[in-house]
Amino acid sequence: MGALDRLEPWSTTGVGSLPFTDPAAAAAHAVGAYDLPFCPQLPRLEGDMISEWLGADPGRCGWSPGRDHERPRAWDPWLAELRRDPPEQQLVKLQVTGPATLACALEREGGGRSSRADALDLAVEIADWLAANAAGQVARLAELDLDAVLVVDEPALGVFGTEGIESAWEPLRGIAAAWGLHLCCHVPWAVVERARPDLLSFDLALEPIGEEAAAVLGGLLDRGAWIAWGALRVEGPRPGEEVVGSLEEALAAIDADFSHSLLSPACGSGRVSVARERERAATLEVTAWAMRNRRPDRAVAARR
Repeated sequence: MGALDRLEPWSTTGVGSLPFTDPAAAAAHAVGAYDLPFCPQLPRLEGDMISEWLGADPGRCGWSPGRDHERPRAWDPWLAELRRDPPEQQLVKLQVTGPATLACALEREGGGRSSRADALDLAVEIADWLAANAAGQVARLAELDLDAVLVVDEPALGVFGTEGIESAWEPLRGIAAAWGLHLCCHVPWAVVERARPDLLSFDLALEPIGEEAAAVLGGLLDRGAWIAWGALRVEGPRPGEEVVGSLEEALAAIDADFSHSLLSPACGSGRVSVARERERAATLEVTAWAMRNRRPDRAVAARR
């Protein structure tokens, strides 16, 4: 049994970024409002997901491991909160900005790289650095008897391209108890199938589940992977019944068992208000209850 199998079906989790400016408040929310706690990323304090890892020096033209800060602002408050209120399943989630996305950012600043091979080499080098950083976090969590799922966030994958990208993710496998991908862009389903993540997190609202998506998602579920359905968009209120309806439509397109399902927002909430983030977490909690208590006839229909 994998580490993720400790979770209850339709457990809730966040994507990563939160709108808080108080790290302690962010840590308490990430642990208390979600079933799978995650380390908060705080863009209002640390900058966006690029500057969080590469720093905010506008004059930089390259990359070196020395440019990162060792831990996020919320790291120590998060550990304190986990000591105070550890998750029953002894599992938490870490996020890293993916090597393809960081390589894209550096390419833009440098005016573009000379070849695809150079770009991929840079992504692999960045991945080695990310892996070393994440390994330290995983080790610290292990001291608290907690396992981690490490999720690689790649919103720029469509810009970077998908050829050979699996080699850039390879250094990030095996560091934690499980590894995953978060894709809030158009999902390259063939790449996901080749990458075989333990967890796939994606924006369900971005596009309907077509034949290719259904086949890949069904295959992931059949081999025991987990899907984090990004069912709740950042903008605008969306009642729990509407979210359940969109999930039912997606599940009806896939012939699989959905016990390995998580619920999450489509992407992080770093740009919304704290009140809106609390509302999103509450909506996911209501949706999780509804999905666990679906009528048998609807559950059967979803598997057809």
